[in-house]
Amino acid sequence: MQANDNYILLLHKRFTGAITPEESAVLQQWLGQSAENRQFATELEDVWQKSAGYSKTFSPDLDAAFRQVQSAIRKDEQPRSKVVPLGRQLLRWAAALALVLSAVWVYRQSNAPVQMVSVQVADQDKRLFLLPDGSKVWLRHSGKLEYPEAFSGSKRAVTLSGEAYFEVAHNPDQPFEVDMPNGDRVEVLGTRFGVRVADDQLSTDVFVRSGKVRFTPEATVRSNLPASARSAVLTARQKATYNRSTRQLLVHNSTNLNELAWQSGGLEFVKTPLAEVIADLQQYYKVKITLQNTGISQCEYTSPLTNRPIEKVLENLALTYQFRITTPEPGVYLLTGGTCQ
Repeated sequence: MQANDNYILLLHKRFTGAITPEESAVLQQWLGQSAENRQFATELEDVWQKSAGYSKTFSPDLDAAFRQVQSAIRKDEQPRSKVVPLGRQLLRWAAALALVLSAVWVYRQSNAPVQMVSVQVADQDKRLFLLPDGSKVWLRHSGKLEYPEAFSGSKRAVTLSGEAYFEVAHNPDQPFEVDMPNGDRVEVLGTRFGVRVADDQLSTDVFVRSGKVRFTPEATVRSNLPASARSAVLTARQKATYNRSTRQLLVHNSTNLNELAWQSGGLEFVKTPLAEVIADLQQYYKVKITLQNTGISQCEYTSPLTNRPIEKVLENLALTYQFRITTPEPGVYLLTGGTCQ
């Protein structure tokens, strides 16, 4: 038989309902190796079921468990004046075995090294990942995220390279933290937000859709600035940019957060100047748009979330501001005339 303590522990976790899908797959593979393994598992489960009535509230103490097993062995070695039924002896040993198995499992869990998970998006525009605490992360192409298999300790810390959007599960007892290779850090106070780290690591942008975050650039941590000046607390529809070359941290209020359009799937505008609308359209659709009448560049435009083709979006703008659209070549649009309403 090949039942080492690892498989015994897996069987114990299955009996108690604590086994994970990955562990269950490993156990099933072992059970399929031989009839002897399956017989052992059946016999151990039978012993476990018979000892169920003898279970007590368990507080893991390896030394106490070991002493209890030793005591049971010594009692069995002493001469007996009467015959003890095999069933009672079997139950006593089953209870001792359950105690030791639980103690070993708890000990291994508490002393096991933290297993890290690394995910990356290379050939997709974006991809959704679910973290162990239920938080959701959308990684943009070239983005990379590292996080533990299970969050423990006083905080939930992940490491990000590239660009990502987070919807963090609320847990005030275990704050969420995003660390970046350049030393910048975002502490989450319960929110939906985006983070973008430049490829050259020289700038970091943080965009808050809802809730609140604290953004602390690495360089300010080591500075002599007062604590209030070393970080920025951002709330809904605010964005911050830190430039590592100039060491400037700038915070802006934004009526829209179209920098996050890659995650939401479309652009939105709320009383947005036409010049900004055109800039966002160019970036999102990867086209070139020229507004010849600069006199209408500050006209405000409002439109709900849209992901329609660029031609349809421009047609709607043309109806609103009465300008004409020409396309001198594919991907290039010229807007002429027009007036504010």
